[in-house]
Amino acid sequence: MPKHNKDILDRLLAGISIRGTLVHPTTLFIFATSILIGSAIFLWERHQETIVNLEEFSLTQEKILLTPQPHWSKPNLKEMVLDQPNGKQASILDTELVPRTAGIMKQVGFVEQINSIEKSKAGLNIDVIYRQPVALVELSAVTMQNKWPAEQMNRTVLLPVDRNGVLMPESIGANLSLPWIAVLFPSQFEATWDQWPDERIHDAAAISSAFKRPLSELGIQRITTNQVDSNKSNLSPKPFELYSGSGTRIVWGNAPGKEVESEVSAIKKIRAIEAVVAQYGLLNEIDLGRIDVRSGKAISTGVSKTASKSGEPRLELK
Repeated sequence: MPKHNKDILDRLLAGISIRGTLVHPTTLFIFATSILIGSAIFLWERHQETIVNLEEFSLTQEKILLTPQPHWSKPNLKEMVLDQPNGKQASILDTELVPRTAGIMKQVGFVEQINSIEKSKAGLNIDVIYRQPVALVELSAVTMQNKWPAEQMNRTVLLPVDRNGVLMPESIGANLSLPWIAVLFPSQFEATWDQWPDERIHDAAAISSAFKRPLSELGIQRITTNQVDSNKSNLSPKPFELYSGSGTRIVWGNAPGKEVESEVSAIKKIRAIEAVVAQYGLLNEIDLGRIDVRSGKAISTGVSKTASKSGEPRLELK
């Protein structure tokens, strides 16, 4: 049997020759098609101005449909798309228009995601998602205990981050009613538009983003945790809490998607908090002590505590 199989293989190989392959109809078809396509592209690039009216296909700002930029964002993305490296007028007929536009969008810090880039005779359609600030990371004598410059004890720096914990320019957060993220000794950030290298900040930003209404409308001022280790590598993780400023503290638990087995989803926690606000009013106008919503129900656990019995460093919010 093995000898029989070998004979079949020998006969198949013997029937294949270089000359036969080259003159085979399939090979000739592929070869001719490749030459045709290549020639068409070459001729189009060289003589397109004599084939069509290029002015009709010139790309202008009016022909670019772009997801409206945030009011604080600079530069103008339409102008960036129209700015051609060769100095020529941007054209819808440009075969590199879409990939080049995608490359431009990827380099813009405030563009979070590119949904689609499509061109047609009418122009260019660019659909993107922009980063939006969801919270302000607090750098102050409260969060940088014993490390904050003595001459700036009364100064507080607030740096905005988006839902993924990406650092945004400080100016964007000015006059915005956003919750403050207060964690002990936040890790040193790299640069604007980079993700802050501190998992606590990522988690706190995700908590803020889970709310579909401003946290100020609930009376929540800060998102805090007494977790000192930024990457949560120790054996006793501390839950996140929502601080009102009046004494009321909401024990939230873990970030959305990181809930433990006995913990409900972010949506159910938010419903429990909203039920408390509906019954008692804004949380920053009353002192309900410590309320735990990790089970999906608002359970009072006693008065708020600011002192640590274990001697571990804690945030002392006032």
